[in-house]
Amino acid sequence: MIRKSPMKQENRQTISGADFEEYFQPQNLEKALEIKAEYSDQIEVAAGTTDLLVANYEQLHQIKNWLDLDKIDELRKIEILENELHIGAMVTHLQLMKSDLIKEKLAVLAAAAEDVGSPQIRSRGTIGGNICTSSPAGDLLAPLLSYEASFKLQKAGAERIVRAEDFFTGPKRNLMEADELLTEIIIPLTENEREGAWVKVGRRKALVISTLTLSVVLEFEADKIIEAGIALGSVAPTPIRLWEVGELMLGSSLTELDYKQLGQEVKARINPIDDLRGTREYREDVAADVMVRALNEIERKRG
Repeated sequence: MIRKSPMKQENRQTISGADFEEYFQPQNLEKALEIKAEYSDQIEVAAGTTDLLVANYEQLHQIKNWLDLDKIDELRKIEILENELHIGAMVTHLQLMKSDLIKEKLAVLAAAAEDVGSPQIRSRGTIGGNICTSSPAGDLLAPLLSYEASFKLQKAGAERIVRAEDFFTGPKRNLMEADELLTEIIIPLTENEREGAWVKVGRRKALVISTLTLSVVLEFEADKIIEAGIALGSVAPTPIRLWEVGELMLGSSLTELDYKQLGQEVKARINPIDDLRGTREYREDVAADVMVRALNEIERKRG
């Protein structure tokens, strides 16, 4: 007797039977930029592919051309040049969380990298991919805003530097042009003391898209705050830095601040939505609470 499969045809996984047309894996950045210039928006750039493969799971056969950056060693550097920390776009989350230089100079970024996904995702996913995906929930984005990062965008024969806060234009949208590649993240350093805190709120402790993220980076001269980078994710169409809240903290010591009032200032300046991960009201209340938590954590670290 012949048994018929109970699975309906329309419920089966799409299998195309077709392959890609071109797969490029250049050994240097110059060649990668030439390929990007030739194909522009007709080629898919592959970094760690932890977002790319999931987003295109049923449509991978529709991607005709691939540009794989995996073999370009110059995009994997972490180094200090002229009082700036330069991070290559292909540096993985695992590299960020393990780098002594990142842990010493950008501790909040290292903490955020440690909270990304699973060990497998952290070993494959890259800082450049997190930026270019441009999700408001991207874990590394709020810390990059707190540290006043800039991004180097290159194309054949030209480059430009864009501030992180100008780069993101909407949910999963940014101002990178079709023939450009993100090649480097540049973060200014300081001789003053920096202390910070990172908070990620989600429905479980791991493998979760964040309901809300908060990055606080404070720069001190003696006991006074001279710079305050307050940034959040998942509370607006893009990750945001709250400059007004930071300005309220300048010139004060931690003991002179009203933490609860600053939490309310954060709550008043965000614009979250309702979704499966949390309501607008929940995110607003949590934003106020985690601001207080972050400031208490910084106070404990400074003794």
